[in-house]
Amino acid sequence: MSGRGRRFLIFTLRGERYAMNAGDLSEVMEPPPTFPIPKAPKTYLGIMNFHGAPIPILDLAAFLHGDPPKSSGRILILDHKLGSLALRIDTVERIVSDIRGLQIQEEEGPYVRQAILFNNERIPLFAMDILMNELENEVRSGNRRNNTCDGKR
Repeated sequence: MSGRGRRFLIFTLRGERYAMNAGDLSEVMEPPPTFPIPKAPKTYLGIMNFHGAPIPILDLAAFLHGDPPKSSGRILILDHKLGSLALRIDTVERIVSDIRGLQIQEEEGPYVRQAILFNNERIPLFAMDILMNELENEVRSGNRRNNTCDGKR
C-alpha cells in the first residue's frame, strides 16, 4: 500500500459489526494460553505472553454488554502506543480502505464518534481512545464495573 488512505478492520461482537482503525492494531491472532490475573474483573480472560511481554486480554463483549466472558473468537493486540492490551472479539470479517471511496461519517453512541459506510451499511467506528481512557480511570479510581475473578470487589 502506498500509505494513502486509512485502513479499517471490520469485526463482529454479539452479531453486530464494528470497525476499528487498523493502525491501532499490532496483530490479530487465535486465542493463546492465558494465566489468571488475581483480583481482576471478570471481563479479563487472563494475561498472555506476547513476544515476551505480559499482555492482559479484555473480553470486549463482556466489558460492553455484561455478557459472560468467552475464550473462543479472535484476539486483537493493540498497538503499544495505545497501551498494553489485547481484546477478545467474536470474528474478524475483513480489512477495508477509504482509498476506494469508503465514506466516514459522524456517528454517536457508546465508544463511537464516527461510522464508516461500507456496502451501503453504516458500521460504527470504535473509538479506542474512549475505551482506553475508561479502563485507565477504572484502574486509578479502583472502581470495577464487574465482580472480580475471585468473587471479591
